[in-house]
Amino acid sequence: MSQTLDSHAKFFFHQGLRHQEVGECQAAVANFDRALAIEPNFYEAWYYRGLVLGLECRYLNRQEEALESLNKAIECKPDDYLAWYKRGEVELEVLEDYEASLLSFDQALKLKSDNYNTWWDRSFALYQLERYDEALASYQKTLEIRPNSLYVWKEQSSLLWEMGRYEEALKSFDQVLAIKPDDDVTWSDRGELLEELGRYPEALTNFDKALAINPNNCLTWSNRAKLLEKLGYHQEALVCQKNAVYYQPTVDSVWYN
Repeated sequence: MSQTLDSHAKFFFHQGLRHQEVGECQAAVANFDRALAIEPNFYEAWYYRGLVLGLECRYLNRQEEALESLNKAIECKPDDYLAWYKRGEVELEVLEDYEASLLSFDQALKLKSDNYNTWWDRSFALYQLERYDEALASYQKTLEIRPNSLYVWKEQSSLLWEMGRYEEALKSFDQVLAIKPDDDVTWSDRGELLEELGRYPEALTNFDKALAINPNNCLTWSNRAKLLEKLGYHQEALVCQKNAVYYQPTVDSVWYN
């Protein structure tokens, strides 16, 4: 923060930060506004105003103002990657404007090419746009930066599955389980993929591992029931289906399966 800023502007800015820390969003924004009334080119005030309105206090429904604030921050410091990245986050997570978010993330990466979060969010935006090859390359870059990122491996596994690259998807699921062996959802997902490939005994083993970790997962019970029914084990399938309904009787897919 510049030492030449007006002391009153600094005071209001720091008051805004204190309100932000305790979740008092409107008070935080009001103080940032006071700071900006004194110092219109106060980068940090614009940045935090955008952060509060766009990401931290979404219930205020002032997302367009958030973008305007982050744009003002970028005008003040066009070479600061963080404002570009946060603008992309608002566009991605709040406005679901995936094309716009890509432009912001790409600009952020020009300024800081090794930022893990930017690569990850960029990957997800490409995934949502069904630009799968680009998304996969972006996920792989993300994993170069942080090889043990559980959720990146998970997203990449789902992407590979959707692309029909099943063996690679299985290997990607294996990486998830190497990081977190007790991830019941991944065991269950892996079981579904194996079932899709016709590898039924392996699929059943995966469902069993998932249920050994979390016996309350109704969807795993339901998936196990479907597989047993397919294999002709009708009584066992019925028991699984009853467990599925018992653990989550309000999930429609359990009833319809």
